[in-house]
Amino acid sequence: MHRETNTEFITRLLEYAKSGPLMQAVIITGLQYYAQKVAAQPASKFDSAFLNGQAWVDCAVELKRELEERMK
Repeated sequence: MHRETNTEFITRLLEYAKSGPLMQAVIITGLQYYAQKVAAQPASKFDSAFLNGQAWVDCAVELKRELEERMK
C-alpha cells in the first residue's frame, strides 16, 4: 500500500475534497490561525530533543508573512 506524502495528502484535500472547494478555505484559515499562534510564542516553548523552537517559530513567521501577502 502506498502511503501518501504530505504534499500528496494536502494536494488531494485541496483538489479533491468530498466537501468541495470550501476545504481550501478551511485549510488556509487553519494555517493562518496556527501560524499566528506559534509566531506569538517564545521559541523556547517549542524546544525539544527533536525540534529547535526557533526554527519552528521562523517557519510560522514565514508562513504568516506569505499568507498575509497572498491575502492583500
